[in-house]
Amino acid sequence: MRAVVDLGRVYRRCGCRDLRHHQLGARCPALVSDPGHGTWTFAADLPAPTPGRHIVRRGGFPTEESARAALRRLLEGHNGGFTADPNQTVADYLTAWLRAKALVLKPTTMARYRA
Repeated sequence: MRAVVDLGRVYRRCGCRDLRHHQLGARCPALVSDPGHGTWTFAADLPAPTPGRHIVRRGGFPTEESARAALRRLLEGHNGGFTADPNQTVADYLTAWLRAKALVLKPTTMARYRA
């Protein structure tokens, strides 16, 4: 298994666009010359619930330190068993919760919760 350090990376990117209107992202030349240009982003490669890769990306951090702290919090939470996705909908959460409770609730209670 990979070390926690190998699961994430921190980098700077911006929203500048080229002549074809494609976002430059981390390839923007202004990132090299202007330290205040762009924002900091992290990407973490987490084990996927299904086969394949699951990369979590979050950006918009003003400093590298704040991006590293957010990455560290995400990885610590994942290592502690907390796997909540901030993009998860309430419906998805409730469906997973109901599936987990199916073994401990009475059938009539399950039927009412589903309704």
